[in-house]
Amino acid sequence: MNSNRPVQLVNNQLVIADALATPFQVGGVSYEMMPFTPNYGCEFEIRIDGNIIQQQFFAMALSSSWTKVGFSDLTEVPMIAVWRDVASTTQNLRVIVYRNVATIDTLAQSGSINGLINNNWYRIAMWVERDRFVRVYINNTLYFAYWLPAQYKTGLLRRGINLLNQTTNPAYIRNFILYDRKSDFPTMVAADWALQHSDDFSRADGAVNGGWTQYGTAAGIVGGKWSSTGTTNGSRGLVSDTGATDGRQRVEGVFGSAPNGTADSSLLLRVSADGSTGLAANYYSGAIYLARFTGGLTNPTMLDYQNTPITLDGTQPAAFSCDAQHAWIEIGGQTVLMADLNGAVPVADSWAGARVERTSGVNSPSWDALSVYRAA
Repeated sequence: MNSNRPVQLVNNQLVIADALATPFQVGGVSYEMMPFTPNYGCEFEIRIDGNIIQQQFFAMALSSSWTKVGFSDLTEVPMIAVWRDVASTTQNLRVIVYRNVATIDTLAQSGSINGLINNNWYRIAMWVERDRFVRVYINNTLYFAYWLPAQYKTGLLRRGINLLNQTTNPAYIRNFILYDRKSDFPTMVAADWALQHSDDFSRADGAVNGGWTQYGTAAGIVGGKWSSTGTTNGSRGLVSDTGATDGRQRVEGVFGSAPNGTADSSLLLRVSADGSTGLAANYYSGAIYLARFTGGLTNPTMLDYQNTPITLDGTQPAAFSCDAQHAWIEIGGQTVLMADLNGAVPVADSWAGARVERTSGVNSPSWDALSVYRAA
């Protein structure tokens, strides 16, 4: 622990003194163990409070070691924080990074959550999946999830849990546990999927047909690829029924051209029979977004679950998979993004496929081939 910050065990509770105890020094206290595997968790009951005239937070830093608790060891590491802004009565969850003692950057944050810094007990749990996907539960309810940027990925000798109390009152902690955990994301290989429909579009230019349903008129086969056609801006979808009503679906696609930064192409899962809602993996040249959409495939509104920067040149195949509760995106056979669907997308919606668009006079990448699957 930070030797200058008082930390005590009182009535089976860990009591970490308030930030004013060491106003010019930031540091914390760690549990003297670290998880061994990329899937791990930490949970405990906590009671914190603080005035409303100062910025307040309590954080779990994912640090290089439980033995390193000084401020110099906690810069440029991700911290999962319970946060309250200056002069605010509402709180949220955040991923923050200390750049220096005077600069804190917020990488992501949840919506407002009441009662987190309000002198009452609650249980907080943090799950880390594959050293990058962080989920935070309050009293067993998922409130926040975030895919860590590559530079903040945890790993061997980077799974220390360091607790920082930067509120103006002592923090009380009890029933702390730190553990390796079995992944709740499925591990599915090629043999676990049954092909339902595949198409390389190697036929005459024109309408697709062949077991597909298309939404939007300005799209079709062009030069052996499914693409936007004409000069009209807009979105177009192409889907096929997997028959899967248990939520387990997969779609694989081969880009017909390189992604760009203006118009995105998508792979689609769990699309409703009328094409109005579903899941989308949206591909730009510099980023991927995993989202759910509403409003239909000709004018979708995307609500992002997660995103990640990535360089895409269109030469590697893309895949998008889900089960009832989770979704994940692969590029070239490697998982590059994950999300917890949190019950927001109907499990029984069984259509899957792809989307293209034209935006500001720029076409998104075409699709050279598509294959849709259900669980075998």
